[in-house]
Amino acid sequence: MLSLTLAQARAHAGRYLASALAVLIAVAFVVATLVLGATTQAGITNSLAGQYRNTDVVVADAGDAEQARRAAVAVGEVAGVRAVTTDTETAVRVSAAEHGKLFGTATSLAVDEDLRWQRLSDGRFPDAPGEVAVGSGSGLPLGSRVAVTALSADPGEVSGEAVVVGEVDLSGSARRMGGVSLFATADQLATWTAGGAHHEIRAAGVDGDQSALVAAVAGALGPDATVRTGAEQAAAASAEYLGGADVIRNVLLAFAAIAVVVSGLVIANTFAVLVAARTREMALLRCIGATGAQVRRGVRIEALAVGLVASVAGVLVGVGLAWAVTRVAGALDAPVPLDTLGVSPAAVGAGLAVGLVVTYLAAMAPARAATRVAPLAALAPVEAKPEPASSSLARNVGGGAGLLVGVVVLAAGVRAEQVTVACGGGILLFLGVVLLGRTVIPAAVAALGRAPARLAGPLGELAVGNALRNPRRTTATATALLVGVTVTATMVVGIAAVGASAPKALDEQFPVDVTVVSAAPQGIPVDLERQVGALDRVTAVAPLLRAEATAPNGQRVTLSGVDPDATRAALRIPLALPQAGQISLSPEQIDALGVAVGQWLELRHDGVTRALTVVAGPDGQPALVRRSEVLAMTPAPVTESLWIRLADGLTDEQVNSVQSEITDAAGQLDPTAEVGGAVAMRAALASVLDTLLLIVVGLLSVAILIALIGVGNTMALSVLERRRESGLLRAVGVSRAGLRTLLVYEAVLVAVVASAVGVLLGLVLGVAGTASVFGAGDVVLPSSAWLTLVVIVLVGGVAGVAAALLPARAAARVSPVQALAA
Repeated sequence: MLSLTLAQARAHAGRYLASALAVLIAVAFVVATLVLGATTQAGITNSLAGQYRNTDVVVADAGDAEQARRAAVAVGEVAGVRAVTTDTETAVRVSAAEHGKLFGTATSLAVDEDLRWQRLSDGRFPDAPGEVAVGSGSGLPLGSRVAVTALSADPGEVSGEAVVVGEVDLSGSARRMGGVSLFATADQLATWTAGGAHHEIRAAGVDGDQSALVAAVAGALGPDATVRTGAEQAAAASAEYLGGADVIRNVLLAFAAIAVVVSGLVIANTFAVLVAARTREMALLRCIGATGAQVRRGVRIEALAVGLVASVAGVLVGVGLAWAVTRVAGALDAPVPLDTLGVSPAAVGAGLAVGLVVTYLAAMAPARAATRVAPLAALAPVEAKPEPASSSLARNVGGGAGLLVGVVVLAAGVRAEQVTVACGGGILLFLGVVLLGRTVIPAAVAALGRAPARLAGPLGELAVGNALRNPRRTTATATALLVGVTVTATMVVGIAAVGASAPKALDEQFPVDVTVVSAAPQGIPVDLERQVGALDRVTAVAPLLRAEATAPNGQRVTLSGVDPDATRAALRIPLALPQAGQISLSPEQIDALGVAVGQWLELRHDGVTRALTVVAGPDGQPALVRRSEVLAMTPAPVTESLWIRLADGLTDEQVNSVQSEITDAAGQLDPTAEVGGAVAMRAALASVLDTLLLIVVGLLSVAILIALIGVGNTMALSVLERRRESGLLRAVGVSRAGLRTLLVYEAVLVAVVASAVGVLLGLVLGVAGTASVFGAGDVVLPSSAWLTLVVIVLVGGVAGVAAALLPARAAARVSPVQALAA
């Protein structure tokens, strides 16, 4: 039986093309994602390994500067240690002429040549205060003067200036992912950081026994020290860089799972086609003595053979796709090093397992159907079999329960603004609709096609009738496409709704269009306030005075003094601005200070005490008081920030223009000033959402492509089941073109209904998901989303035509005599 099954598989290899293609695409998606994840991990780990190339022992976190100094002395006294260095690293902001503000890290250089991992590509290493080297790709040429501010330093402290004297080669290094890299002497880093930097101790040994040296250093420093070998520290550093990459990989695998599910539906439909096409063949096998178990085993062996061949091909295609991505990333000089293709046995094994398991499970139902073929069926024509009443009742009851419970859970998630609960309800709702498909989809096809059918004539009416006569076939054609379209529409609607709803949420969290915050001790210059207020598209500017005060519990409170009228004009939404003798605090500040709304809060500053009544403000707001209160505490306060409101109705280009003018003015008059606010966040959010939408649509198009294969498969099954019907239509005068039109029209109706139901579900799930994040009253769906949904439905109809063309041509080529003799 095994040899017969394999011989049949070789003789009719073309039958399995659709299943093999679906498996290949799904496996390639999974393998490419895993290989790219492993490649990213290997590339980052290898690039960081050079930093610890000559390092035998690493003390990962040596504490503050004094603790690191003592630990370095202790490590240097350990027997077998030849050289020791302390790497100091801190986050910095770099301001340079013609480059604006850059962010990154500053790292100290080791004095010992063996422990200095940096390699110059131009210039020289800094050896004196006021000199730095920069990482390659920073855009800062030799001789540039830069202002460096250590972000770990105390607020308002400017670290100093330096000149670029060298460039360190960081090509292929993961350090490029962290922004601009500066390198300076340890003494220079010590003057910049003023505490708060990260210190790491590296040591080189006399011999090569790293394990013994690690144990000796750990014994000298005590149990609280984290001591590793150089290779172990490289792996740990790689894990920190890979945090975001792991998230991306998991998201891609989620989309791969969707493709796998759709592939399973397609494979099941494909094997149903194969079983239907070979009904007589299987019945004849039973007639000559084959048992039902043998026939069932033969179908499963065919499934495993198809799954194995398609999975191997999918693994190869997935590896090829990953390789192509690495080559494109290299050509584009991507900051993530992808120089080594990480094809792990786990990725290959996962791809093969996915293909084999999905194919086998999807073929189980057709295999069971094959065992029900009686020997006498060899003499009967291939016809569609009605579904047993018990199965239909169970499916409808399960679908109705899933639909009802899904709606309730989804509504509860929206009401409670719990996105996790809403997702669970959405999944139940979707499963309920799929189970009710045999009831809903044929009826929807009939309702949609009834009016056009009258215009199309008898063939159109016959196409609509076919959907009702065999709901199993109609639903099978629509299900795979329904899954892909629903997920796509959900993501499209969700992303569009987030993009339209987020600005209001941002206004609530950041009620100011643009903010300018100074880190300079003297605060924001008066000239900057005047220049910003004179800009054409700026309608209001509110300066905030700063004062530091002490609460009764000893906590320091930073007060922001406001002019109520100017501040109210600058805000997008009203805040609880203080009246005379009041202080407006956020809920977090109220809890931290141990006071209640309406109580007195005594604040002291330079011997001056003010008793203010506490009023509640929104989350995240600063401690607001009247300007007069700040002036009473501090005779010469500084302006710490500006709240700026832009004119209404500005285009994105105009907003970008005025923000650039504000940034330029701030950069010229106050190099320490940071420009932010809701406008900048809206622009960043819009860019992220646009990119995300392109990625999502591209990924989900894989699932839709597989679904279209499924539409073609079920149309092929339809042709087999209606072979005698097609022959009869030809015998009574229907032309080949008419028969093709009948099948194509039926496919279009099913594809449009599947797309419309998927879009409707996606609309509900996308809006509900957004509402579970922002609240039901704050969800906005832009008009562009509606146009996109209409396009999805139209594309579904066109896809139905494309998928039905080959089966329709095959049906039209059969002569009436052959069809009636089947």
